[in-house]
Amino acid sequence: MTCYCTLHINSNDHAQLPPGMFLSKSLKSIEFTDNESPERRARRERMLAKGIPQRTHLPRYWWQLDSNGKVGGDDVYGHLVWILAQLKKGRLLVDLSPAGYQYWFSFFWEGNGTGGGPLITQDTMSLLLQHRADLGLGFYLSS
Repeated sequence: MTCYCTLHINSNDHAQLPPGMFLSKSLKSIEFTDNESPERRARRERMLAKGIPQRTHLPRYWWQLDSNGKVGGDDVYGHLVWILAQLKKGRLLVDLSPAGYQYWFSFFWEGNGTGGGPLITQDTMSLLLQHRADLGLGFYLSS
């Protein structure tokens, strides 16, 4: 079973994350996408040519940091703790809001079809509240 958590950050105005937000060693693990890059524009055109509509309302700049392969198990709290440990000491995700960034977490949970899902504990909710962050859950059936 595969489970991991992703921190999503986006902005229409900023092409870089605020300095001093993340540990320097963590910056290498953060994936960056510019939705208006030549590669992304070409991809949209190829997809449209095949008749596949594209979302046009996406923010221009997008960052992702995930716990895939770095944290084992299906404990949402453990995955969140790992991601939040990539922030510099004393920083909270809510610090991003006044600067024009949006952020949230998603949790990928791959099950075997027998039911169940991740437990959202009070500790997990406390972490989310501390950072004023939302959490989306994605459930997938393994093949």
